[in-house]
Amino acid sequence: MNKRKLKVVRLYGISILCIFLYFFLENSNLIAELVSKSERGRYGSFPTFFLTGIFKYGLLVVGFGIFVILSFFIIKERLVQNSDGKRNEKNNEKAKNRKLKLLVSYDYGQVEKTISENVTVEIIKETMNSINWNEFHIVQLEDKNADGYKVLDVGGSLGYDGLASGLMTDDDHILLAKPLETVDQMTEILLDFLKGEDFWLNKYEYK
Repeated sequence: MNKRKLKVVRLYGISILCIFLYFFLENSNLIAELVSKSERGRYGSFPTFFLTGIFKYGLLVVGFGIFVILSFFIIKERLVQNSDGKRNEKNNEKAKNRKLKLLVSYDYGQVEKTISENVTVEIIKETMNSINWNEFHIVQLEDKNADGYKVLDVGGSLGYDGLASGLMTDDDHILLAKPLETVDQMTEILLDFLKGEDFWLNKYEYK
């Protein structure tokens, strides 16, 4: 059991204990006996009655408060997780239905090689990991569909050239606004483009 789950269990335990103590005090003679004894005291029974009442109903409020608030956040978290899961399934389904071509070029674009005519997540990861990024390379995802021709590229080198990404369409050629620093970032861009253009456009800014 991780620390977070242990904390949740402890809070639920405190909640149940508070509610249990409330019902125990509600159905026992303990408070009545204290009030009866305090009648013979200097200030009478009212302070005892008032303080024990606050303590008893305070236990009820704290117990139910912890239970309700904790349950609310757990249910909210589950709903968010289910929503993210459905969104990921939808994006994965889109990725399966898209047919993109993967190409790699090196020697500053002099040599180009087709890796796959129908790329998958695994092929993209394997290709990116197999490239020596100390040397200049460009990896392209080519998308030919009814909406037109698009090519997303990532490339450069970890040395002097640096890393960048661009999108070329029938009418324009735009570049990623935010600079890239790692191969993992380039891989993520390609994978996001594979999931769907809407998903990719909402995540990155090209201009």
